[in-house]
Amino acid sequence: MIINIFGAGDFFGYTYILEEVNYRENAQVLEDAELMLIPKDDFIALIFSDAQVAKQFIKMITHNVLEKEESLLNLAYNSLRKKVAYQLMQLFEKFKKENTGAKEINLSRETLAQTAGIATESLIRTLSDFKNEKLIDIRGGTVIILDENKLRSLPY
Repeated sequence: MIINIFGAGDFFGYTYILEEVNYRENAQVLEDAELMLIPKDDFIALIFSDAQVAKQFIKMITHNVLEKEESLLNLAYNSLRKKVAYQLMQLFEKFKKENTGAKEINLSRETLAQTAGIATESLIRTLSDFKNEKLIDIRGGTVIILDENKLRSLPY
């Protein structure tokens, strides 16, 4: 299961530094990217010496916890259609800033399924249903959101 997809300007691994444990997840680059490493000692020094930086990381951690809680509730209680719609909206929100407002999600079907916690075949079937209902379009592997409001408010 994919537990997070990071984009430009995102930080990862900092909670493990704060907990003083080794990073336990795997990270994989899905497209060309440039990463910047902040040495542990420099990060700790910055957090403890600058209240504004510490406040920003506290806000990021809080946001991440709330996002994970919502994601777990979706995974546990929602129907397959709502799980897929929820994940599409989460990814859309995350990447719309980077895509300057474009309503596209360009991830493999396997990656989309793993982020939603469902089987790839189930995802493909649901995407096909959404396409037939004119909620999305699919062009060359890219999912284009056509009706954001309906996707967000699916009754089942």
